[in-house]
Amino acid sequence: MINQVNFEGYLARSWEHREQRYLRLANHRPGEDGKTFSDYVTVQIDPSLDFDPRRVKIGRLVHVSGRIVGRDIVEPLKMVVAKSHSDVELPGELSTLIIRRPTVQILATAIRLLSDAKSPKAKPDQKSKTIKKKPILPEIPLQAGIDLAELTTDR
Repeated sequence: MINQVNFEGYLARSWEHREQRYLRLANHRPGEDGKTFSDYVTVQIDPSLDFDPRRVKIGRLVHVSGRIVGRDIVEPLKMVVAKSHSDVELPGELSTLIIRRPTVQILATAIRLLSDAKSPKAKPDQKSKTIKKKPILPEIPLQAGIDLAELTTDR
C-alpha cells in the first residue's frame, strides 16, 4: 500500500509542542450561494527538515509532501466539548473524564512555499490611464422658467 500525500493550503497557524513543529493549513473550496468553505489539516514537520514555521507569514500558500499518520490525542472531555463551540455544559464527573481522541495528520517530508495566489494589484502605468473628461456645460446663466436640458448638444 502506498502512503503518499501532496497537499496545498494557506497557513492558518504554526506552533511547537514537545520539540515537534506543526502547521495548520486551510484549503478553501467553493460552497453554495457563493460562500467559501475551508478544510483544515494538521501537518507535523519531519524533524530532519530544516524549516522554521515561525518565519512563514500567516496566509502564505504552502505545499507539503509526505505521508498520512494517525495518532491518539489524550485530553479531558471538557476540552473536546469546548473546542466544538457548542454551549454544552458537562456534569462534574464527565468534565474530568480523560478520553483518547483519534486523529489523522500529514507528516511532511518536504515543504515548499508557493507564490501567493492573490498577487498584489499592479499599479496601472501612468500613460495608460484613461482620463475622464468633464462634461461641457453651456455658458448660459440660470434663468427661471428655462430648461437647461434642452440646451445640451449630446442627444
